[in-house]
Amino acid sequence: MPRSRLILASSCLAALFSFANCAAPSSGPPQTGAGGSSSTGGTTGEGGSSSTGGSTGTGGTSSSTGGTSSTGGTTGSGGTVSTGGTTGKGGSGTGGTSSTGGTTGSGGTVSTGGTTGTGGSPGTGGTTVDKGGVALATVNSGCLMGDPPTGPNPPAAPYYFNLGDMRLINNRWGSDALNCTSTMESVCIYTDGSFGWTFNRQTCGGKRGDPDFPEVEFGVAPFGNTSSNLTSPTFSSTTLLPIQLSALNSATLNMSNYDTMITSGNTSYWDSNFEFWISQKDPTTNANAGVYAEIIMFLGYEAGRTSSTATPEAGWTCDHSGTVNAGGTMFNLCHQSDTWANNQWRFFNFNLSNAPQNSFNGTVDIKAILSWVMSNYATSTATSGGGMGSFNNSMYLTRIEVGTEIDDATAGSVKISDLTFSINGTSKSATFGH
Repeated sequence: MPRSRLILASSCLAALFSFANCAAPSSGPPQTGAGGSSSTGGTTGEGGSSSTGGSTGTGGTSSSTGGTSSTGGTTGSGGTVSTGGTTGKGGSGTGGTSSTGGTTGSGGTVSTGGTTGTGGSPGTGGTTVDKGGVALATVNSGCLMGDPPTGPNPPAAPYYFNLGDMRLINNRWGSDALNCTSTMESVCIYTDGSFGWTFNRQTCGGKRGDPDFPEVEFGVAPFGNTSSNLTSPTFSSTTLLPIQLSALNSATLNMSNYDTMITSGNTSYWDSNFEFWISQKDPTTNANAGVYAEIIMFLGYEAGRTSSTATPEAGWTCDHSGTVNAGGTMFNLCHQSDTWANNQWRFFNFNLSNAPQNSFNGTVDIKAILSWVMSNYATSTATSGGGMGSFNNSMYLTRIEVGTEIDDATAGSVKISDLTFSINGTSKSATFGH
């Protein structure tokens, strides 16, 4: 029962002869202090309030005056009971007011402030925000359209979903570079916790050189914190990357149900892939990190990508060879260049050995791929572009990405059940808020 009603019951028991009091529930809860005043000798009420303690005696005297004041005398005997009225002390209406203090106790519901503690429980992740101020996405987030900002310092606008140690980015840089406003693209989180993207790119005039790339980013872009190539924040999505190669003991990526559905399109260019980047310096602390290598693994792609009759628009014929075992999954080197992106960095393109596949499940060993490349292509053979030198352990693994390159006249969708990135034995999967 509420505390105020308990107080009234005890004061009624105490006032055995004070029938007027017990019969008057109107002297109930909020006015228990006024319950003293129930001695209708309002003064007695004050005496009752003097039931702050034996000053009930004064209540007693006032009860004689109160005695005249009908039943006041009885109150007097009630007054003596008011030593029982020391119960009144408990009832000390002031105590009663303390019951409002008790409501302060509901100030104890300040423990609802404590529920702010549940706000604290979002420490479990609920209201966790990244360095850009973007809160964790929820499974009710739906789809996000819009463009990533470009330029040397992209603002932390909500053009991506924060998934804890990774970001789901609506990266349509190719359409933007070509000013192709007709492209429809969005990244989505579904109520079952899966995520992905939808796309419908019209004819923009790209042809392999300017694809869009909706993606999941783990880490930070390799370019440097003031680079014009940035399409994502200058801070890393995870504390695990970037990492110097000398400290990298293991790196893996697990993909659960990475499914691509193409609903229309031609042979212009599209592929599902994962890739990772190597820079000469830490891009979070350097304006120019010196991108050294882009290493990309194609899983699925349009028909004719690697045929002997492939056109430059459709892809290229495989002009290199070599096979790497990436933890039980085999990849074949297809194309390599030491003058990629206008001589800016080295490029390595592998294809899944039984590609193309529009659905992929499994764990791939990033470190094994990197070690194979460093062993077989240690030194750049470029004669232009400043001669990029050799791979070395002072370089950095900056980020790992999972995404879809999309070019003209292609529409479809991608859905991924989950991704888990692991660096040196520490694993990170997608995290959602509440």
